[in-house]
Amino acid sequence: MKNKILVIGAGPILVGQACEFDYSGTQACKVLKEENFKIILLNSNPATIMTDYEIADEIYIEDINLKNLIKIINKEKPNFILPTMGGQTALNCILDLIKSNYNFPEKNILGINKKTLINAESRSSFYKLIKKIGLKCPDSIIINKNFNLNKKKIFFPCIIRSSFTLGGLGSNIIYNKKNFLTLIKKAFSFTNEIIIDKSILGWKEYELELLIDNYNNIIVICCIENIDPIGIHTGDSITITPAQTLSDKEYQNIRDCSFIILKSIGLKGGGMNIQFAINPINGDMLIIEINPRMSRSSALASKATGYPIAKIATKLAIGYNLINLINNVSKNISAAFEPSIDNIIIKFPKFNFEKFNNLNFLNTIMQSIGEIMSIGKNFQESFLKGIYSILEQDYIPSFLKKKKYYNYKFKLIKKILIPNSKRIFFILDAFRLNFNIKYIFILSKIDPWFLYYIKEIIDFEKKFFYLLKKNNNNFKKIDSCSNEFVCKTSYLYSTFSNNNELTLSINKKILIIGSGSNRIGQSIEFDYSCVKASKFIKKIGFDSIILNCNPETVSTDQDISNKLIFDPITKNNIFNIIKIFKPILIISQLGGQTSLNIVKYNFFIKKMSITNYINILCNSKIKFNNFLKLYKLNIFKNFFSKNINDIIFFSNILKKPIILRPSYIIGGMNIKILFNNINLIKYIFLIKKKINIFIEKFLLKYKEFDIDLLTKNGHIVHFFISEHIENAGIHSGDSMIIYPCFSINKITIKKIYYYISFICFKLKINGIINFQICYKNKIYIIECNPRASRSIPFISKITKTSLIYNYITIFFGYNVIFKNNKNNFYFLKESIFSFNKFLIKKISSEMKSTGEKISFGLSIQECFIKIYNIEKKNIFFNIKKFFLYLKYLKKIKKIYTNSFYKKIFFDLNINSYVSKKKKKKYILSNNFKKIFNKYSFTTHSIIKLFFSSINKNYSIIRKINSL
Repeated sequence: MKNKILVIGAGPILVGQACEFDYSGTQACKVLKEENFKIILLNSNPATIMTDYEIADEIYIEDINLKNLIKIINKEKPNFILPTMGGQTALNCILDLIKSNYNFPEKNILGINKKTLINAESRSSFYKLIKKIGLKCPDSIIINKNFNLNKKKIFFPCIIRSSFTLGGLGSNIIYNKKNFLTLIKKAFSFTNEIIIDKSILGWKEYELELLIDNYNNIIVICCIENIDPIGIHTGDSITITPAQTLSDKEYQNIRDCSFIILKSIGLKGGGMNIQFAINPINGDMLIIEINPRMSRSSALASKATGYPIAKIATKLAIGYNLINLINNVSKNISAAFEPSIDNIIIKFPKFNFEKFNNLNFLNTIMQSIGEIMSIGKNFQESFLKGIYSILEQDYIPSFLKKKKYYNYKFKLIKKILIPNSKRIFFILDAFRLNFNIKYIFILSKIDPWFLYYIKEIIDFEKKFFYLLKKNNNNFKKIDSCSNEFVCKTSYLYSTFSNNNELTLSINKKILIIGSGSNRIGQSIEFDYSCVKASKFIKKIGFDSIILNCNPETVSTDQDISNKLIFDPITKNNIFNIIKIFKPILIISQLGGQTSLNIVKYNFFIKKMSITNYINILCNSKIKFNNFLKLYKLNIFKNFFSKNINDIIFFSNILKKPIILRPSYIIGGMNIKILFNNINLIKYIFLIKKKINIFIEKFLLKYKEFDIDLLTKNGHIVHFFISEHIENAGIHSGDSMIIYPCFSINKITIKKIYYYISFICFKLKINGIINFQICYKNKIYIIECNPRASRSIPFISKITKTSLIYNYITIFFGYNVIFKNNKNNFYFLKESIFSFNKFLIKKISSEMKSTGEKISFGLSIQECFIKIYNIEKKNIFFNIKKFFLYLKYLKKIKKIYTNSFYKKIFFDLNINSYVSKKKKKKYILSNNFKKIFNKYSFTTHSIIKLFFSSINKNYSIIRKINSL
């Protein structure tokens, strides 16, 4: 009988814990399958490939908490648990299990033990341990919740850090006494223990990735250097590997120290990440923190070196030793052989500040949404490719154009002095204005070595651009041994060096264009589609080639495709790949809007999975509306504006509310619903010169539906319709979605089906399409996306349909696999917002959620109970002026009032009232800006649940799930 192992995932994507952990977890599951374990998986994220039915034997898509963990252990009775692949969420969950008196043997928890966990995650224990073994950490004071602190002992500025948190949550830099207490109180809302460190701002920061087996054999995978100094979270910093400004003596020193720490902390069989700080003036070294698990940079180190860290760490956890294992990427080298790199790898973070009301300011709290990785033979090549990847264009931008030179110089000094997401571009501009290296070093504290080479890029700007454009037809391998041995690796990057390491097979090739870096609106869901497609292409005997630059995802793993090309997704690169590999088909419908935008370049139209005509028609609002008009389908009153005067004129012809939509956008960018002219003026200031905007009447209180379908020559093969709980006006990525839909009858669904099939037939579309429609007496089509949508993984998993496999078979004339899987469940998808990182005032037609989770039950009520983790079947509402709405609440059990906040507990049957169209039973609130509520029963933020509706002041309101 097979041994059972329970793997704990990382849950929904949050800022600070993104899909790097799904990559590690997926790798772990593959290894455990090869080792003949029966895998039980706990993960609540429906978007990732990790929860796909091919990865594990039993999958529990449930919240990751102690209650669910114990339930699963009781039911499945696993022999072992592996928690080190699920980030901080999984570690905190396993710590709760160890502390609860549940009798699961501690020796069967793999890769970690109680001693290691406490020593590494509790700041006080960690600092004691470091001092005990004779190493240094920053001078510090440790405080707990009931603290009495003498402020005279504290020297400002200081850095506060919290225990057992992730993504720098609760940490901050405090510059003076004024905001000291507020920041400390805020930090205590996330943890029970805080450490106040003496400031080491401006020091250089390094990370070491290590592996240790059960016999204390240790290897260093790589050393990562932060280009930004200490004071910016590593996830928000531009990082480089191998470290460039570290002397050999310093490197050997931090290497020796890390070995001492690893042995004394008691970790056996697993990976660890250690962060060091080095004073650039005198070379003093301090240890900042350690992570006794697969960390965020493990995925980056894995892709940078070609060493499969997660796979080897899993094998070490189940008892193998490093010396007996083989590195399966380079095929013939022992896993105990430390990787050596003959190229420069740079990671750039991706930010979405434009979506939020936050100041664009970086500190010790992580705020980046995603990242890209670039590979080159030298610093300049890698740096330029990084900039092209993050911006998805073939040139370096400048903010210099049309700027008043003198004023801009002062603005530059401020922008370089204060860390922000665009600082590197301001440094480039400063070099264009002949600032010297010394001056920029004083402002930014970025090492002069990097500044020298960045200045060189600007000095030879045109030359570098020409080289990258013309000569990158040569490809080099990443093989973890710097070409010392012959390796059959399929992991490539383009370069303008002279030798070419590319070998081509005689098989026909298919190119899949990936989705680039994670961002709000285009995340791991598109990676799911790329991975499934690549696997299937390999199965049917073709060669799959993936082009992507995101180090966090599963699609950039070496064994997913026959050839993985780690390069920017830009016009020039794609043209090069097509010229060299000559693919028979280019799949651009699976990588979101990024890969779809590539279609508009005419030179490879014949090989595309979608024609340019359909792409332009569906993405351009004016052309799509003309198409609907032509066939007399229902459309809203609308106008197309080409300048600001048009916007003002047309928006006053239409009755408010109106909705303004630009074309070719992602995640509802710059879509706004306007209720009055004040909002209109604000919008005009926001868009400035981007004028091609579509103005249409906004449909108030209409139901919205999401439709995903697969078509073959215009005929529908698969048709799935899911319903938004909220009314139209909230972005589909932020809305709660329920499948199957419950508020419309079969006749209406047939009507919708007829409408959609008519459009598909007229357009002769092949492949996956997504429609969004509104319904209230009439059917209105909001938009059509001729690509895989965000809800493809959700639909594929809950209906057990191999949508992506069928999508690929359509292009080769194979029969489509069609199974009609009926089930009795309701499935509810809930969006996750990073409230603790960003100021989100209200949910709107612009997407703001970073992740999603799923729950299912036999009734809609059960779905709600599970998703909000409500035990006594009553929901907590936080409402002002609630007496106005009392008549809607039929089954109120108890009413508590406390100060001006009213507290209502009532039965969950209210949900069933909400679903009935005729009785408009909505609960409204005028104010939910305060997430930390003074009058709540707990110290943590309260679950607030609002059903969307539009109140008297016309601000759109929706439930909030505070994490």
